[in-house]
Amino acid sequence: MTIRNVGLVCLGLLVLALCAALPASAQFGVYGQVKGRVIDPDGKPIVGAEVVFVNRDSGRTFKMKTDKNGEYLSQGLDQGEYDITVTKDGQQLGKLEKQKVTVGQMGDVNNPRFLNKFDFNFTRKSEKAAAEQGDIETAKAGYERAVVLNKQGKYEEALAELQPSLEKEGAQWVVHWQVAVAYAGLKRDEEAEASYKKAIELNPTEPKLYSVLGEFYMKRKRMEEARAQFETAANLSPEDAPMFWFNLAATFFNTGELKAAIEPLNRVIELDPGHANAHFFLGVALYNTAESKIEGGQVKTILAPGTREHFETYLALAPDGQYANDAKQYLQIIDATVPAAVRTKKK
Repeated sequence: MTIRNVGLVCLGLLVLALCAALPASAQFGVYGQVKGRVIDPDGKPIVGAEVVFVNRDSGRTFKMKTDKNGEYLSQGLDQGEYDITVTKDGQQLGKLEKQKVTVGQMGDVNNPRFLNKFDFNFTRKSEKAAAEQGDIETAKAGYERAVVLNKQGKYEEALAELQPSLEKEGAQWVVHWQVAVAYAGLKRDEEAEASYKKAIELNPTEPKLYSVLGEFYMKRKRMEEARAQFETAANLSPEDAPMFWFNLAATFFNTGELKAAIEPLNRVIELDPGHANAHFFLGVALYNTAESKIEGGQVKTILAPGTREHFETYLALAPDGQYANDAKQYLQIIDATVPAAVRTKKK
């Protein structure tokens, strides 16, 4: 009796020693067991669906099929995160990403404590959700038509297309932008300005919005407001700043205010000395500030500093450019009418 008890004690100690020598995962199983069910929108099991587990670290793939009850079961999965997809007849029905599979989950898969259970229940959209999705698609299509209509100058039609989007709560900034374009085209200036500002309120970091609002103000002779908008655009996007300053200068040119274009053109060249067109237009703007005076019975023309140099720089940067012939003609006129000694004003 005593010897038997000693033997049992020794055997127990041996088992404990072996268990202690194994890693924790080995003591309870080094693999995971997974289970799940795939259900269609009517609550019926999807039979024969392929369920694929892909380990995100190793790329190892485990495939299984659902049975007549729509259930699948598999053993031997490594511990880790998995992406799980369900397909039937070559069509993907659903996907779960970054799902954790735990080792040691063997045995009774119906136990509430069983962790590795991944079900797919494909429910049908409610009528309300389907209607909301339909409204979204309608609004999107209307917006796309409105963009085209605005470009065609059909502003009333554009507004009609944009109305469904405006009526929805949380209309996006691009919608208000296109509404502003339409109102501006119809010369409904107050509404256009309000829509531009609403677009900026919704997306205050988009520099192009400030640029188009600047152009809007320029066309209405609101110069200080225009300049502020272009400056904001340039500050928001330093890499595009030369373009915004050049656009401001171009707007001054289009309204015949060449002298006002000098400052933004200087800003362009300061930021981008190789901007050929900025040199040409600055030469033109400076040329138009030339002064004339009578000395010894003769009319003398005095150019602003840098006038000739900007035309020459343009030709050096773009010898075959769009304004190359114009630049050459300006230089010929300067050589013919302005003596070298008086080509620049005194500072």
